[in-house]
Amino acid sequence: MRYNVAPIREAIFDIKVNGLASGTIDRLEKVCQKISENYPNKKKQYNISGRIQFKENLPLGNETSTEFIGFILSNVEGNRQVQIRIDGFSFNMLKPYSEWEDFSSEAFRLWKVYTEILNPDGVNRIALRYINKIDIPLPMENFQQYIVNMPPIPLILPQKFKNFFMQIEVPCEKEDVNVILTETIDKASSKVLPFILDIDVYKLKKADYTEADLRVEFEYLRSLKNNIFENCITQEAKKLFN
Repeated sequence: MRYNVAPIREAIFDIKVNGLASGTIDRLEKVCQKISENYPNKKKQYNISGRIQFKENLPLGNETSTEFIGFILSNVEGNRQVQIRIDGFSFNMLKPYSEWEDFSSEAFRLWKVYTEILNPDGVNRIALRYINKIDIPLPMENFQQYIVNMPPIPLILPQKFKNFFMQIEVPCEKEDVNVILTETIDKASSKVLPFILDIDVYKLKKADYTEADLRVEFEYLRSLKNNIFENCITQEAKKLFN
């Protein structure tokens, strides 16, 4: 389905890679330089981990460590973002989302720069994640008018949610493909209740790869994501996007 006003708040194209060769940090910088014309804003990305130790009759122990993992680059408008990491690559397209052809072609263009300079050993995980925000008009009778798979509320209670969060992970028929489906709600206004439908489709891929292989795999993930979205919402919800 193509919608006039797609509810996509953010789309994420992600590839995790196997270990990179020596001199990684310098070559990460080269990737940043190569794409800096379109993505001039750059900041470093770190993993921060900590450990707290409890020992009898001793002061509380606290250890933290910081590990550099790459760079985050963004365009001038701030609605396109690239992550160049030691463990992989991501391309994020924030609202306004245009269409798959634009999104995927830019992602693969940037991925090609990443691979040409960093030359990773292989790919071990690929993923497509789409975060949708559906503004449900208020007042409404119940969620089932718009969302298919809402958990039921016991009839003895008021049929409305004050807070709501649900996440499930489901294996798919195709080998090594899984879906993480997350649903929640943002704070309501007097007119709408923002419903968040987060679809993360990923495949574990421990093999050699070509760009052609990856294009086929991502097309499959995209098709699966679309089918999941269409099966999560009702015809009444679809009217909101046209």
